[in-house]
Amino acid sequence: MLAVRRLAIVLLLLLALAPHALGDSAPMATVGPGVEPMESTTVRLAEERIEIHLSRQQSDPAWFFWDAVGEFRIWFRFEPEADEEMTVGFPLFVIDPEQSIYGARIEDLRVEVDGREVPVEIRPSAYGKENPDADPADWAVYPVSFRAGQPLEMVISYTMPVAPYGKRPDSPLWVSYVLRTGAYWAGTIGRAEAAITMDRPIREADVRTGDNPWRSTTPGWTLEDGALKWVWEDVEPDFDLHLVMENPYWLDLDRDIRALLDEGPADRETLLRVLSGTAALYAGGRDGEQFPLRDGVMSDEAGEALLPDVLAAAQSYLAEQPEDREVWEAYLDLLCLASVEERYDATGPVHEVRDEQRLATALTELARYAREAELPGYRRQWRPWMAPELAQYPWQPETQAAIADFLAAAMPPLFRTAADAEEWVASNARSALTDGQVEELLAQAMERVSGPVPQTASEGEATDGGAATSETETGGTATVTGEGSSAVALLILGLCLALGAAGTAMLWAWRRARRRAEQPGR
Repeated sequence: MLAVRRLAIVLLLLLALAPHALGDSAPMATVGPGVEPMESTTVRLAEERIEIHLSRQQSDPAWFFWDAVGEFRIWFRFEPEADEEMTVGFPLFVIDPEQSIYGARIEDLRVEVDGREVPVEIRPSAYGKENPDADPADWAVYPVSFRAGQPLEMVISYTMPVAPYGKRPDSPLWVSYVLRTGAYWAGTIGRAEAAITMDRPIREADVRTGDNPWRSTTPGWTLEDGALKWVWEDVEPDFDLHLVMENPYWLDLDRDIRALLDEGPADRETLLRVLSGTAALYAGGRDGEQFPLRDGVMSDEAGEALLPDVLAAAQSYLAEQPEDREVWEAYLDLLCLASVEERYDATGPVHEVRDEQRLATALTELARYAREAELPGYRRQWRPWMAPELAQYPWQPETQAAIADFLAAAMPPLFRTAADAEEWVASNARSALTDGQVEELLAQAMERVSGPVPQTASEGEATDGGAATSETETGGTATVTGEGSSAVALLILGLCLALGAAGTAMLWAWRRARRRAEQPGR
């Protein structure tokens, strides 16, 4: 039957293309499916109206500068020639290898038939069970009763995430709707209309056009009041609807951040969007390259113009909410990005100081945070002065003091031996500090040595920062006493606790796996 053949083809494509789909460098495209008859039918689709609205993604501040959400609403009017009981549906995940589409998941599905919401059944495919790392190609299906001579109206609505198709900040938005499945209904579609709107007027200059039928916007569109519109009459489509456009959320990012600053960040979510958006302007692409915004200004230049007000807003918030770790870390990330530029060339990473005074401020703030809470690992290991191209940089005294303060705050709590302490100080300070700063840092490190340290001329007397040792009368072996023995005991206790926790976790994981294996159908 038609439904069985179609489902089999979809599943075969999914299984065959799973490694390609999961490894594709581009993010998932936003492809809205149309409703399909699951059997052969004499019902004609007389009219179809597609409405797609794009708005900036607000749920995750980390992707505020890039992502959108697509709201789909599709209205159908059917004209049956005879009574017919039918199951209709559409896939919740679309793959089209010819168009390099690996779709995003449908969310918030709602189906109405003649004004009444109807429940849908989700029919899972075998794909998800055979490949647990991939999204299953489930189908949403529901029964519909058609009556001869009585038009029937149906409305399908859902949302889908919209991510740029690519990994560069200037990658385009690509939104599609599958029109060609309208050919599964009897005859032609009498009239099909489509309208795509955004939370800002669409600009004609942003719409990508070209000869490639699926990497450019479907021809035949008009732009009316900031909305793209299409109309087709008496059509049996062998094509789909595509909008490929320059990403206005990136192009307008500096203006949008300025508008939020002018309004005053009223809540932490708004402040997080401002911080992450400004950080994105500095970060640029994967290789550190910068990209133009709306008026040709480069992204890092836009970040520089915004930075003073963004930092002031963050500092004002943190003065009142010093315990907010998420805002703290976003603030620190921005400070670091605005202090040192990291890009890549043929030889590897290249570092360049953007603003040394800002770098000193960033290190001071990192040290302050590290003394109050646990720094993220990637920030605790941040050492721009260790980059080969900055090895001989003439650091100002204020910057050297900030480096020494940061290293003292980021220093490990314990060193096994004095040699370990010396090696850590030497490898982390490099040539950035004065001799006096290195000596002071080394003295702090020696205070954290947990094992035996070199003896002074006075037998049995501990060196500075170390633990005293003594000979036992019976065994003649050196025994660590005082702070050193306590530290060793704590280390042993911590190791035992960690091993016990790991064993418990493995036991629970084994039990869960066994229970899943024993459940029917798995």
